[in-house]
Amino acid sequence: MNEVLLHKRVVKFLDKLDKRRKESILKVLKSLENFPLIRADIKKIGNRTYRMRTGDLRIIFDYIKDEDKIFVKLVDFRGKVYKKM
Repeated sequence: MNEVLLHKRVVKFLDKLDKRRKESILKVLKSLENFPLIRADIKKIGNRTYRMRTGDLRIIFDYIKDEDKIFVKLVDFRGKVYKKM
């Protein structure tokens, strides 16, 4: 079981979303506790960086295997997320 940590800009982004979408994203982020065992659209994009696709949103996170931690660096819409990386 991994510990999921959120960057402060992820928290700010989530605060701007409507309640239904925010709850949906939080549910997806909670599922990351079981990474790499979860079945989702996840692709490795760096040394320890991964991209998770959920609808029109993208979640960029680092998986720190030694510490059993997942650090969610960025959550944004598909068109914007890669420009912010």
